[in-house]
Amino acid sequence: MNKERMIHTDDIRLREPIYTFNDAWTEWLAGSKFPIAFFGDSTVDGANTTDWTRNTPGTDHVPPHAFSSVLERLLRQAANNAELRIYNAGFSGQTASWGVTMLDQEFGEASAYSDVRMIGIGFGINDRLGFPNEKAYRDGFKQSIRQIAGWFWDRGIQPFLLTTQAIVGPGVQTEYAGTYPMRTSEHISVANEVKRELAQQYGLPFIDMNRFTEMLLMYSSIPARTLISDRLHFGDAGHKAEAEFLFSRLCPRTIVADGYMKIGYSSQRVFDCVPEDWLTMPEVPSDEFDVWVDYEKPDRTDMPLLSAWVFVCANRKLTLKAYKTGPSDTYVRINGLRQTLNEAETVLGQLEFGLYKLETYSGEAARLDFKGFILE
Repeated sequence: MNKERMIHTDDIRLREPIYTFNDAWTEWLAGSKFPIAFFGDSTVDGANTTDWTRNTPGTDHVPPHAFSSVLERLLRQAANNAELRIYNAGFSGQTASWGVTMLDQEFGEASAYSDVRMIGIGFGINDRLGFPNEKAYRDGFKQSIRQIAGWFWDRGIQPFLLTTQAIVGPGVQTEYAGTYPMRTSEHISVANEVKRELAQQYGLPFIDMNRFTEMLLMYSSIPARTLISDRLHFGDAGHKAEAEFLFSRLCPRTIVADGYMKIGYSSQRVFDCVPEDWLTMPEVPSDEFDVWVDYEKPDRTDMPLLSAWVFVCANRKLTLKAYKTGPSDTYVRINGLRQTLNEAETVLGQLEFGLYKLETYSGEAARLDFKGFILE
């Protein structure tokens, strides 16, 4: 069956995916650079983050606190790969129609990003200001996104679609009421729905950044003034949260938690664990865990028992507890911070929006003793 599908005109066609996020992950594990870029406006560029400078087309733009740079550092750690790259192709004040005219300069053979393999297409916030009504906004924006995606597809670069960062704009700012009647957060949904529709129509990967950042603004304990001080651009804390959300989409090891959850030796995404033949599986479990490690090894080296990447995305804080069978030297690290497990059940704290690396170790002891974690 011919699976080619039209994207814009007869000479721009979508075919089977060129690359997937899993391709990126396995390439990174193999030590490859496999660059992914994010193409959009100032919310991609990193405006309002510390030490930010405005991007220049064709250059390698590395704002240290923009989500692209934070994401790159996280992925390098997770994949143990110092070569992988996440490119920042954000440009303050720009629109998708401008992006159409800049593709060769930003991603062509003479650019710093000429080796990009996948591209996250954003835009949409500034675009609403250039049209007289919602219908024109939808049609014009859709046309531009189709052209951008088609350009990449023709060059063997996999496009994917990214909804916009959420903003605080329920009503038009008074000074713009007469000139920009669509300058509200609700109107940006026109562009975001276009991306959702195109992703479904052409089978493009889709990441709903808008939904996540809306939840962040609504439910995070971080004050809105800290997250988005000018009501439009996220600062360092907001970009960090965005990077962690994107990590959860790009790293398939990530366990996403939005409520009660067990993490233990039956979990399918844990890593750095004890050998399976060291595990205990009782006929009649006595608590929530029916697989655990309670084993005597021949030495006293400190060894890993279980590790997990957990992304918390819930509208409330989740309490993290760790469990073991009895007295032992077992300890955990949460994002590198060590905590001792003094009891069979230890409350480790409350986790809210964000990415957490949970690591469990035996301590310098012969006994290996760990059951798992519970989030609730």
